[in-house]
Amino acid sequence: DACDAGTYADTEGSASCTSCGAGSYASSEGSTACTDCPAGYHSSSTGASSCAACDSGYYSRSGEASCTKCSGGEYSGVNATTCQLCPVGRTSPTGASECDACDAGTYADTEGSASCTSCSAGTFLNATGQAACNECPPGRAQSSTGQSACSECEAGKYSRGGNTECSQCSAGHFQSMKGQTNCSSCAAGRIASSTGSSSCTICDTGTFAAAGSASCSKCDSGRWSNDTEGAQNCSLAPVGTYTRVGASAPLPADIGYYTDTVGASEQMPCSALNSLLTTLEKGSTSCDACVADYYFSNNEDGSASCNKCPR
Repeated sequence: DACDAGTYADTEGSASCTSCGAGSYASSEGSTACTDCPAGYHSSSTGASSCAACDSGYYSRSGEASCTKCSGGEYSGVNATTCQLCPVGRTSPTGASECDACDAGTYADTEGSASCTSCSAGTFLNATGQAACNECPPGRAQSSTGQSACSECEAGKYSRGGNTECSQCSAGHFQSMKGQTNCSSCAAGRIASSTGSSSCTICDTGTFAAAGSASCSKCDSGRWSNDTEGAQNCSLAPVGTYTRVGASAPLPADIGYYTDTVGASEQMPCSALNSLLTTLEKGSTSCDACVADYYFSNNEDGSASCNKCPR
């Protein structure tokens, strides 16, 4: 009798037929040999009359009893003879029939990746299926990994790009707007005493500050300031006046006192020149009067004197 499909007899006078081994087949009766399953097909049992195609996500070489699962980062269709590598920006688990695009915030930068990598802090990715992440642009930052966007810097802060955190404006500087790349110096007469300031504070009268200052300084004695918009420096007290530290206005010399230089920090008593000398009004620059019962006269040598009034 002829051997059934799936069996063979390879010698004359055989008493029985032999089943085809796994990985081979005989499709017709009376076969004298079995044929290996072609690549992409398999037969897992003996005595097969045909081979089955490998499912998608699997492959086989010629004469194999089973299909092999594609590794992570690979994929295949049905009756595949080999698995293909996933392109950049896509990944797959084992036994995949196709590759999946990496989500926003993740990437795959090499072919055959089994998993996507999260974008590092300071970077972002707002599209799927990408091979690389983008640095956060200037004025923005991102402290977390795997993000699809960067956060705008708040007022009082800034970033130059690719930052994980926005930097605070240093003392003496400010930034009033969001999403900025630098800070500005406080104008003269204004200060920012702390870091991260969104505005500057006007110095009080009697004080001053240079541009970019963190604190206001009191006017020295002999100087003053009454600028309500903030002073860059203090003015010298004019003759006839004097000031103490932190003055917002010069003080006129009292009656009996005088100042004869600018920037005086004290008023001078006329009595120090002559016990009979005095002044008739405040703010005098010299002693040009005498006390009661005496009259004032200028001497030939330029000095002044007080003489007793005649009775």
